[in-house]
Amino acid sequence: MNVFFACGAAKSGTTWIQRVLDAHPEVSCSGEGHFVEAFAIPVSKVVNDYNQLLGVVASRVYEGKPYYQPLAQADFDGIARDFILRRLLARVSDPQVRWVGDKTPRYTFGLANLQRLFPAARFINIVRDPRDVAVARLNHAKRAGIPEAFDSGSPRYRELVRRGAVEWVEAVSAVDAFAQANPGAVHELRYRDLLADTAAETARMFAFLGVSTDPEIIDSIGRSTSFEALSGRRRGEEDPKSYFRKGVADDWIGRLGEDDLQILTETCGPLMAAKRFVLEPAAA
Repeated sequence: MNVFFACGAAKSGTTWIQRVLDAHPEVSCSGEGHFVEAFAIPVSKVVNDYNQLLGVVASRVYEGKPYYQPLAQADFDGIARDFILRRLLARVSDPQVRWVGDKTPRYTFGLANLQRLFPAARFINIVRDPRDVAVARLNHAKRAGIPEAFDSGSPRYRELVRRGAVEWVEAVSAVDAFAQANPGAVHELRYRDLLADTAAETARMFAFLGVSTDPEIIDSIGRSTSFEALSGRRRGEEDPKSYFRKGVADDWIGRLGEDDLQILTETCGPLMAAKRFVLEPAAA
């Protein structure tokens, strides 16, 4: 079974592409397994602690002649690989499925770990304008119960904008570095392009996996995973309480102030240019 992983900086549209991927008859894409930071890293600590214990026992009890050798990297990789595969395959019952994958935004920082476990894995990364990411993060923070998320004069608001900008650069840069070191392993798409030409961007993503790009399949997926289908509203109709809030690009215009834009431009500007995000128009 072929394996892939989807990622992107927080609030960049990863849930949307997960729904799109999972709608293809040859693909199963689950959501947010957090296999690196919530499983592999904690288990690696357990393995290290276990190996240290074996060393103490070997020295103090068996005079340097232990019954058990420490677990090697290959042993740990086998444990992690088996766990991940079992989780990914648990949803698969259709024999048509050729690819299994998981979407977790923070895989942006764990691609090398995942590739070590699955050398033939493919990776899909979505990039969104950091100004729109900032607005989405502020809305998410407000839904999470942070009232200062839309009080532009509060220190918490400013920190949310600043932290979001830094994390966007860190995530995008991490994937860029991995992609440069591993040509052909990463397919990148932009949120705004997926909005503007959903069929073409979806077809390119599935072509990357080598599954059918039949126009009827692409059209069906586009309809079943559209903003309208997922939210019950027309694109652009906002529901601040919904996870699928608005579904548009350039939502930052008129929402972010000059101070916010200065933070974002100073922090993200060079990378925004590299990803073809226009630094103008200015805020309304």
